[in-house]
Amino acid sequence: MSWPYHYTPYIWPMLATAAFISVLAIYAWRRRSVPGALYLAIAFLFGALWAVSAALVLAAVDVSTKIFWTKFIAAVCLMPIAIARFCFVLGYAGLGRWLTRWTLTLLAIPVLLQFILALTNDIHHLVWLGFDFDRTVRPQLGVASWALTGFGYLLLLVNVIILARLFFHSPQHRWPVALLISAMLITHTFYMLDVFNLDLFAPLDATVLSMNISFVLYALALFHFHMFDPIQAARKMVIEQMREGMIVLDTGQKIVDLNPGAERILSLPAEHVRGRNVADVLPASAGMATRLDGNDTAQSEFSLERGSEARFYALHLSSLKDRSGQTLGSLVLLQDITEQKRARAQQLEQQRAQAALSERDRLARELHDELSQELTFINLQAQACQAMLASGQVSQAEAAIARLAEIARQSQIDVRELIGFLINPLAEDGDFLGALRRTVEGFGQKSGVQAELEVGAGLPIASLEPAIGVQLLRVTQEALTNVRKHACAQHVWVRLAPAPGGVLLLIEDDGVGFDQQALSGEVEGFGMRIMHERVAEIGGVLNFSSLPGRGTRVSVQVPAGNPQVN
Repeated sequence: MSWPYHYTPYIWPMLATAAFISVLAIYAWRRRSVPGALYLAIAFLFGALWAVSAALVLAAVDVSTKIFWTKFIAAVCLMPIAIARFCFVLGYAGLGRWLTRWTLTLLAIPVLLQFILALTNDIHHLVWLGFDFDRTVRPQLGVASWALTGFGYLLLLVNVIILARLFFHSPQHRWPVALLISAMLITHTFYMLDVFNLDLFAPLDATVLSMNISFVLYALALFHFHMFDPIQAARKMVIEQMREGMIVLDTGQKIVDLNPGAERILSLPAEHVRGRNVADVLPASAGMATRLDGNDTAQSEFSLERGSEARFYALHLSSLKDRSGQTLGSLVLLQDITEQKRARAQQLEQQRAQAALSERDRLARELHDELSQELTFINLQAQACQAMLASGQVSQAEAAIARLAEIARQSQIDVRELIGFLINPLAEDGDFLGALRRTVEGFGQKSGVQAELEVGAGLPIASLEPAIGVQLLRVTQEALTNVRKHACAQHVWVRLAPAPGGVLLLIEDDGVGFDQQALSGEVEGFGMRIMHERVAEIGGVLNFSSLPGRGTRVSVQVPAGNPQVN
């Protein structure tokens, strides 16, 4: 039995195509973890098998062998390539969720059907009616062949639609997508010409030759545009799965793309948002209409109503630039901060409650110490007055009674101040500066001393804890009380300014002052001990200075962060 093949130089273009496609198949197989890569490797594998079979058709000596390999190509190669390429397009376009076991089972039916019909064609002749030979084998296609060919072109149409959608909605995919569409159209065009016996390169297989062009385009997409770059695929997967919303804008503030997280936040499907101005999609509180001009980065917060509750989001805006620094657009990140804001509000409320309890304990001690001493003194003086009146010392008794009246008046003022201290000055709205301003203005109105408040720029008020704010207000009240009682001042200044890592509070008066060394023991009685305790609780530093006739100065420096409250 003689060898059924002979050498012909026509086999080399076919074998070269097979080798080229095999290299691409190996490359895609090694990246099979990337969505769509496995299916493309399968399509390349069957494409290489087609090219080898075409070479065997040319090398066959007798017509029956040529017909066998022609049937082999139709029965084994054509439909698997169409199905595998369709699965690749779904995976590459991010629609891999459709490739379930049920879907793959349905797609396997045309492959098995074509193979079975080809094996049993001699019984029903649904695939081929016969074969002609004129330099090449020309099959006469039956009904089943035309139906399966139509199914293949239907898959081509779906592929083009999916890729076209990806082309318009994803700028980073445009070059690879354009190459893929071109490659598919080239091979299908030449295949249809071959079906209608329009052989442009006979006796060579025109479809196999067209594969060289199409697979060069595939190679460009794979190697030059990194179609299966695992880093890009991983980045895409992370973006799609991230909880934060991401919106890509062009230079005209139009929405180009957004991830599923942004769709969930906005409660709008991507197809209804793309192409719209971002200011029309985000609420006015996000400030997008004014924050995009001339800013590389910006931040803001906004809220969205979700039924009966509001959700809060942090917005981070940054410019997108190419390697040359040219602005391509902007990137908007949306982060749900609702739980953080709720936890923060709960923490602040707990701190306010703790500060109020600590304040009540301290004021209770002050009432016991100061008011108790004053009442004891009044009791003793009243008994002395009774003794004076009993012994006929009327003038001395009248003078003592006058002193008692003055002490009672001062005690009444002190009690009113202490009762005022029981009220949390930040309870209404948490506005520290407003509470401080009301304290200073109220002191000026009640005492007759001219009081001024100066607030420096750049104060870290937003990060000032409630406990710190309460204690600063209490220290101010204590210092102003000392001014009223002891300073005989005409003017008092309260200054609040930023300090390294915190806030600096100054209370100065133009009163009589005192000798710190000579009166160090009495200074404690002026409320300094209480102020020291307050400042120590919030991790601050208190200093005071005074000279006779030069007034008194109290300075408090506290951190803006969390205090260590005992």
